Amino acid sequence: MSRKRKVLRLLSLKLIIFLVLTGLAVYAFVYALNKKVRILTLGAKENRFDNPGKRLKNFIVNVLLQGKMLREFYGYIHLFIFWGFIFIALGEIPFMIEGLFPSVHVPLLGTSPYFYLIKDILSTLVFVGLIIGVIRRWIVKPKRLYRTPEAAIIVILIFLVIVTEWLTSGAKVVLDANPAYNLAFIYHLFAGLYQGYSAETLRVIIEICWWTHVLIILGFLVYIPNSKHMHLLASPFNGYFATLKPAGAQIPAMDLLDEKVTEYGVGRIENFTWKQLLDCFACGECGRCMDNCPANISGKPLNPKKLLSRELKDHLLKKGAEMTKLGLKSTADLTAEDFRKIAEEDRECAEILQKHLIGDVFTRDELWSCTTCSACQALCPVSNEHVNKIIDMRRYEVMNENNYAPELQLAFRNVESKYNPWGVSWSERAGWAKDLDIPVMKTAENPEYLFWVGCAGSFDNRAKKVSVATAKILKAAGVNFAILGREEKCCGDFARRAGNEYLFQFMVKENVGILNNYGVKKIITTCPHCFNTLKNEYPELGGNYEVIHHTQFINQLIREGKLKLNKDVQLPEQKIVYHDSCYLGRYQQEYDAPRALFNRIPGVQLVEMDRNHDKSFCCGAGGARMWMEENLGDRINNLRVEQALSKDPQAIGANCPYCITMLEDGVKDKAKPDQNVHVVDPAELIAKMI
Repeated sequence: MSRKRKVLRLLSLKLIIFLVLTGLAVYAFVYALNKKVRILTLGAKENRFDNPGKRLKNFIVNVLLQGKMLREFYGYIHLFIFWGFIFIALGEIPFMIEGLFPSVHVPLLGTSPYFYLIKDILSTLVFVGLIIGVIRRWIVKPKRLYRTPEAAIIVILIFLVIVTEWLTSGAKVVLDANPAYNLAFIYHLFAGLYQGYSAETLRVIIEICWWTHVLIILGFLVYIPNSKHMHLLASPFNGYFATLKPAGAQIPAMDLLDEKVTEYGVGRIENFTWKQLLDCFACGECGRCMDNCPANISGKPLNPKKLLSRELKDHLLKKGAEMTKLGLKSTADLTAEDFRKIAEEDRECAEILQKHLIGDVFTRDELWSCTTCSACQALCPVSNEHVNKIIDMRRYEVMNENNYAPELQLAFRNVESKYNPWGVSWSERAGWAKDLDIPVMKTAENPEYLFWVGCAGSFDNRAKKVSVATAKILKAAGVNFAILGREEKCCGDFARRAGNEYLFQFMVKENVGILNNYGVKKIITTCPHCFNTLKNEYPELGGNYEVIHHTQFINQLIREGKLKLNKDVQLPEQKIVYHDSCYLGRYQQEYDAPRALFNRIPGVQLVEMDRNHDKSFCCGAGGARMWMEENLGDRINNLRVEQALSKDPQAIGANCPYCITMLEDGVKDKAKPDQNVHVVDPAELIAKMI
């Protein structure tokens, strides 16, 4: 048999083996991926296909350009790894084809020296980035990164993919240099390993390295959808389908009049929407959420990374597999007899199907530790949405199981009877303004603005001072405004975040009826929680208003020349360390207005905390925690005050009545006797200059 025929037979055999192995790997990949997709279809419907233009823009910024990853140094390394992988994947096309058909060169990818130059650069950066990642994960050992076999396997596989490609191509350079490799400096570096080798030896080396590389690639293909690295496939889709709503408008209103609904909220994994389930697969376990979660940092049971990537995902995979196997869409309708029959055939399956999220998968302490500060979502690089899941599960606990903290029960009753969680008579709501001659909507003549005072601003002695200061500023600027007085009721913020959707909607309907009756169009408020609820959550229930925070409005008045500040007023010089409230900062993306006001005040030196802007640390009062005892771990407000006191300030600046209360409590606990530190809203200082 001639040499040519032998070569052709070997090539044919090689092609057959390659096709068989590739076919098996692709089948295993599709099979595993299909299982995951079928599990996602168990989730409830949710429209995430709207506004494709904006979604594509977000995809480009946050996925292709790794926008959220670049917020920290390692994000740049991840960017190189991401794009390096893309070029490595493109390079696999000519690598595989030329390995099967040596005389065939893929146009551009197999013929352009510039492609191989870029690929060499990026492959090198990936290699270096992996080394840095290994050092960071296994030597530096930050708490947020788990050191698991899965993490080690993926690093080893990537290393082997790169090295075997370099070894193969280096031998090819020596054997028969392809002009396309002229600029590929890494290929030429590896070619130095083979100087003096015979052509036959080089062919053997190329075959061994090529097949090793192929087997690793195919193994990689099979491994990805069967491991946590499913996020490589899921996160780009998660980025595209990320919510387009503001942070404060991501909790959908429930249809409480739908008689078909038998369970409110989410007590079973399949009651989440398909997008909420996709979050579990998209999580890359980077730990940014747990690194910035006040509950986790203060030693409470909640760890958003563990909740999403371990507890929820593990349960989803187990229960989803059993449900798809049995053809079930929900376990809500299964009777005790149904479970008995299932248990007769597969006891473990029956046990998995009967598990509830709360109590069986994770504890109630985890669920109720969340302050809804949204730091986890704001900093998640793959656009996971944690808070709405927690609210959905709280809804289930409150509205189906009647299971919540006794302190919340008191707050709920106070709202039901007195229209405020403090439990003070509604007739006292305007008591703070009795000496200020402020018009009330009921008798005012066409006021342009409604000053929504809020429950804290009406009943909390400390918050009343901010209400008074704001009202004086509005009057000094000649603003045509009024208050509702006795007619104002709790906006419902804490009730919704505590899971009591019924009470929330009741309060909204009460308030919307009053506001719309008076034709209210513009609202000013000092409370970021009221601000968020009125602006982002009322529209879904019929209340559409232009809402502005008092710090924004005061700045606007000064810029427009409507409010003149008396620069001759002598205020004491003081260093003020500023605290960003969650519901004005992360929820409304307003970071500048309060700072601008403080900077307008002579004698004020404004300094930043280490955790500031969207990395700000919660005061601990959000998510209805204002009305609950803090019995687990450290007090969140005390941790925040410690962060503030480390800057040696005379005052802590804040813009929220909840924050002011929590920070003042923290100062009492943590400030030394010789530290005369107070908490101040910028409006209180501005009011002294009018």
